[in-house]
Amino acid sequence: MKQANQKRHRYRNTAFFVVIAASCIGAFLIGIEAIRSIRSNVRSTTVQVIREITNSKSQMLTAILNDTERDLRSLAASLDATMELSSAAVLLERFEKDHTISGLTIIDHGGKALYGPENAYLLKGIPEGFAAEVEADGFQMSDPLIDENGDRRVLFGTALAGDRILYASIPTDSMQKACGETTYLGEGYSYILGKDGKIVVPPLRYNYEQVYEDIGNLLIYADNSSERVQAFIRALNSGATGSVVFQIDGQEQLFCFEPVYEKRGWQLVTVVALNAVEKDGAQIISTAVAMATVIIGVVVTALAAGSFLYWSMRRKQQENDRFLLDIYQAISENTDTVIFILNARSAAPDYVFENSGRILGIPAEEFLKQEQQEQDSAFRSKLQAILEEPWPSEGCTREVHTYNERLHRDMWLKILICPFLLGDEKKCLYAVTDVTQEHNDREKIAAAVVVAEQANAAKSNFFSSMSHDMRTPMNGIVGMTTIAKRSLGDQDRVLDCLNKIDFSSRHLLGLINDVLDMSKIESGKLALVCEPFDLGELLLGLEAILRPQCESKGQTLTFTVNIRHLRLMGDTLRLNQIFMNLLSNAVKFTQEGGAVSFTAQELEQRGNSPTFRFTVADNGIGIAQEAQQIIFTPFERVSNTAVHQIEGTGLGLAITKNLITAMGGQITLKSAPGQGSAFTVDLDLPMQEGELSIAPVAEAVTLDETSFAGRRFLLAEDNAINQEIAVELLTAYGAKVETRNDGQQALLAFAASAEGYYDAVLMDIQMPVMNGYEAARRIRTCGHPQAQSIPIIAMTANVFTEDVLAARNAGMDAHIAKPIDLTKLYQVLKEKMDAAD
Repeated sequence: MKQANQKRHRYRNTAFFVVIAASCIGAFLIGIEAIRSIRSNVRSTTVQVIREITNSKSQMLTAILNDTERDLRSLAASLDATMELSSAAVLLERFEKDHTISGLTIIDHGGKALYGPENAYLLKGIPEGFAAEVEADGFQMSDPLIDENGDRRVLFGTALAGDRILYASIPTDSMQKACGETTYLGEGYSYILGKDGKIVVPPLRYNYEQVYEDIGNLLIYADNSSERVQAFIRALNSGATGSVVFQIDGQEQLFCFEPVYEKRGWQLVTVVALNAVEKDGAQIISTAVAMATVIIGVVVTALAAGSFLYWSMRRKQQENDRFLLDIYQAISENTDTVIFILNARSAAPDYVFENSGRILGIPAEEFLKQEQQEQDSAFRSKLQAILEEPWPSEGCTREVHTYNERLHRDMWLKILICPFLLGDEKKCLYAVTDVTQEHNDREKIAAAVVVAEQANAAKSNFFSSMSHDMRTPMNGIVGMTTIAKRSLGDQDRVLDCLNKIDFSSRHLLGLINDVLDMSKIESGKLALVCEPFDLGELLLGLEAILRPQCESKGQTLTFTVNIRHLRLMGDTLRLNQIFMNLLSNAVKFTQEGGAVSFTAQELEQRGNSPTFRFTVADNGIGIAQEAQQIIFTPFERVSNTAVHQIEGTGLGLAITKNLITAMGGQITLKSAPGQGSAFTVDLDLPMQEGELSIAPVAEAVTLDETSFAGRRFLLAEDNAINQEIAVELLTAYGAKVETRNDGQQALLAFAASAEGYYDAVLMDIQMPVMNGYEAARRIRTCGHPQAQSIPIIAMTANVFTEDVLAARNAGMDAHIAKPIDLTKLYQVLKEKMDAAD
């Protein structure tokens, strides 16, 4: 018996050691397989990442070349539409300044350069017939050529009217830099290849590789088989995408290739050393080896320790399960994706994230216990049906649009389905994400794109019409100037021409001001000031301006004012612009003998800001209902013959509405064709605090040759014509004027002058060396006895509200807009000089 027991014990020990040995061998083999799998997965994932990077670079390069083609075609269209060479030169200079393209040259049919240097497009290696291809296709691009400095450049040719060709080029270095000079954390580099593997753009990193004309020679020289190289070249020529491994410099290199700019048959090839690809997986593999070793040790120890360790491991497993559940719980609380883990044996899921109730409105317990509600929702039924569908053979994604009765809203659900094996058991993971907001955002973006395209189309149509409207007064100015030159002996005729030139120039200035105002409004840079004013005086000024216009057309003008508070705060310039736009439209679109009325009412007072209602009415041609839908829209013009016969930009009402909105008011319209129109404006205008004085209305001024007698002015103006105009106007009325060409010269002249030598400084703003703002600040702090008192008047074409404020902040006393109104200039100078004296 004892021997039998010893024998049985021996057998048990033998069996125990056999089990341990088998377990160790199995664990070792499993570890090796795991390491191999990890290495394979890391390599596969990294290769996919590099391919995606290559694809991204390819798309970026394609976009750059397509944008270049589009921009050059657009420039060519603009050049064809331009009649004057000077205008074409301005377009080309502006284009070259705004783009990386250089060497812009226009060549006529005979090879003569109409613009740009003749050798700018003569690059080494231009294909024969390149010009003919440009004329045939309208646009052509070359492979990289060599310029006179030995640099690689890509030549573009764009056909122009009259058998002309616009040539331009860009350096190939900029194409590499545009999509990044390196790849994969600096470990890789990129080629751009043409047909048959020709190297179009070599990598910046390895300049020595530029000695090879095609990639095939480089690979064959690096001891790669010609069959594999030729297969690679064929794949490139077919426009395929993919990856392949070659030997270069004794190292395996990963080549990932993507087509770029298929019109040229180019391919972008990214090269990364394979050891760099697998470098990131080294730590993972070493960790896996350590884990495999630990597992083997744990298995051996567990078998040797017997049942005690078995229960200990069981307890540890339970702790691990609780730990995993805690992890699942933490994930579910911090993500908007609901995870379902299903098995093939039961319809009930193995696990459902707890965030199911928050995201889907269905608690996880309903799915786990398959609880059916008495009146189950269609949403729950639809989701359950998706979970019970046959699993796909591989991972896939689908989107579902449905109404969720639990949450009472429409939902877009993105469902990721991933079948997998857990041991020998088939399982499937369903990741359900609420992408409703993302889907709505995409729809909003798509709608915004449509609106933007419509707005751009409207702008294009508007500027087409504006070209006519602006050329009309310009034609009058040029034509009347020509007639005046030919009629110098006829004083009456010359005076008539000058009057018409003055009228046309003021009309053109009005058109420009409207366009600039609309540009300020659209860019969000419109600035309003808040200053004291008298509403009664403002309305009297409007009536004084409008009444002669109405009388010239035999119209009746009625002003009705029922206002208690006249001393208010606001932007008088913009208020006057609003009322003048509405009243001038009423006069223009009302027939002779018609009636125009303006009514001002004070409706109510809320706090310190009474509400005013201003109504401009007429019995003119009226506005059709469809036209009322777009009348306040920028760059939209009413398609009406009667309207187009009246000069204007069509921006007046759009500007008016935006100004009223900026002031916190609103404008409404009532009109019908043939029955006139009534525009109503409601505004809240704050009252002045206390008894603030209002500047008296300036009396009428009559200028003569003694108006500026005894006065000496320092004029800072860089433009010779503007300088001549200002000197001529001022000296004609008795003033002495000294001129300087920039702000620094003006500062030095004033600082060196004796006290009282100058009576005022007239300062342009945009000048070389030192601008007007800086010059004014330096004058105020230069220490001259008159530094703080001498009047400094800004005379500039910068006429927006923020420009006036900037002039005041720089220490200037007043702001006069160009073209110069001499009467206003005299009033400002007299007021400031009298105060200084």
